[in-house]
Amino acid sequence: MKKSGSFFQSIKQRIPPKYRLVTFLVVTSVIGIVLIFLAVYNTSKDLELIHEIDNLHRIAKASLTANQREDELIRALHSHATIGYQVLILENIETAQLSASDLPAEFPLAIDELEQSRINDRGGYIELDDRIYTWVKLPISGTTKHVVLIHKFAESSLSSLLQIYLKRLIVPAIFYVWLMIWVGLIIRFLTDKLLSQNKELERMALYDSLTGLPNRILLNDRLQKLIQDCRRKQRSFALAVIDLNKFKAVNDNLGHDQGDDLLCQVANRISKLLRTSDTVSRIGGDEFVLLLNDVDAESCLHKCEEIQRTVLKPYVLREGDVSIGLSIGIAMFPAHGVDPITLMRNADLAMYAIKTNGGGIQLYVGAQDNMVTSVPNVS
Repeated sequence: MKKSGSFFQSIKQRIPPKYRLVTFLVVTSVIGIVLIFLAVYNTSKDLELIHEIDNLHRIAKASLTANQREDELIRALHSHATIGYQVLILENIETAQLSASDLPAEFPLAIDELEQSRINDRGGYIELDDRIYTWVKLPISGTTKHVVLIHKFAESSLSSLLQIYLKRLIVPAIFYVWLMIWVGLIIRFLTDKLLSQNKELERMALYDSLTGLPNRILLNDRLQKLIQDCRRKQRSFALAVIDLNKFKAVNDNLGHDQGDDLLCQVANRISKLLRTSDTVSRIGGDEFVLLLNDVDAESCLHKCEEIQRTVLKPYVLREGDVSIGLSIGIAMFPAHGVDPITLMRNADLAMYAIKTNGGGIQLYVGAQDNMVTSVPNVS
């Protein structure tokens, strides 16, 4: 069972996602058309058998109407019959055996066995020695005898079957393909809608609705993974907490909508300066957190200085140009902590320490106010 599952899984992986629906529709349509072919073939065979039984009944009934003597009846039936027909006259139908010199050796049957193969009130068919024989049985008027007309059934030729398929298959095949296309489109629509809803829910759960940056939940997840990766590879990384100075004045004087516009511009400026392996997150209000992967203290300070110069440039808002400052506190892994709580606490301590001095960049280097300011804010 596992081998079968892995086989289908390997096939699924080899098919590009955008072609999987098309592949599903093609495979399903082919299987459906094959099943329709088989159904039409079986139905056609049954219809041919019923048609031949009706013909046998018509021949026997016509002969019975025109001929009353038994010898005349047999001659009349044989005059209608071609190669493959047999005529039997039975008197005691309860005990009679069907037998004749020109029937196959395994053909003799009790009449009750023949009755078991009946498919309608006119007759039926039996299968013997990989051959099919159709039969009808009618009473001879004024006697206790019955006439049984038997014919060796010959299945239709390939050309006849092709004609049957063309007449009976083309409409259901087209309908089936049409139905599968619509089913596929509906499935595609529902799948796309479900994926879109899942992406929206994921975005709402993991990303800040205003700036589009990762929120606190996604930040914590990436921080945990970064700690595990750096511990395994014996690398260092930096966690930097950024707080904007004078942001409250923008909100109070220009309005919250202008404050929101300012936050989006700050987030955009910082994001452009980072690598794909780095993360910038907005964790609330005017506070951002950076995860700078595979850096030492010196390179981290250089990157923060670059961010500082970019963020300090004036911003164009609807009510006019404004400038802000920022305070950055940095904690290094593993020097300043080996778990998320310790790293965040030490980065916050460094950020608040530099914020009380008017802003700038500060690296946490100890627990007893042993910190060094790297770069002050310069307006």
